[in-house]
Amino acid sequence: MIEFHKKWITNSCLIIKENCQKINMLDQEIGDGDHGTTILRGLEEAVSHFRANNEFDNSISFMNEISKLMRISMGGASGILMTIFFKELGNLNFNDLYNTILTTFSNTINKIETRGKVNFGDKSFLDIYVPIHQELIQNNLIDFDKLITKIDESLEYTKSLEARVGRAKFLDSKGVGVIDPGAYSTSIILKEFFKEINNEKNN
Repeated sequence: MIEFHKKWITNSCLIIKENCQKINMLDQEIGDGDHGTTILRGLEEAVSHFRANNEFDNSISFMNEISKLMRISMGGASGILMTIFFKELGNLNFNDLYNTILTTFSNTINKIETRGKVNFGDKSFLDIYVPIHQELIQNNLIDFDKLITKIDESLEYTKSLEARVGRAKFLDSKGVGVIDPGAYSTSIILKEFFKEINNEKNN
């Protein structure tokens, strides 16, 4: 299981790196302008750590450690909220894959709502997690193609939302017309997660 996490985090890091400037540009329009750099810093810290350390007790302790390192490296609200999913994934179990993924998303959403004082529709990365959770419940299975399509649709939809959290809420435009940068980075991370799930299932 730890090897699965390593592959997913490594791939996420590579794709975030490729899109870092694009994410920063989105954030320049509605935020601090550094979200791509911030999430990349956290992922690179994670990859650097597990490449230098090969001994971990189990996936729970591994992901606890990784999420902590990312949280410290990223700092701020994004460090606290965006690493919740990583920590929750320590409980992933391939013998009960659907239910543990469902629980991971449910716990992630609840903790983001509580700690971030953010709701679905506020123009944030929660606008990616909630539709994916609903898609999983509706289909009662892990349908890779439908999940990837839902991620893309949900990301595009954030463009039409008015920001109720973050710096964008203070803009006259409320960020309307701009894809949320946190949703963008989250979409990449979740796509890579489900791609790795799909690879594991087909091998």
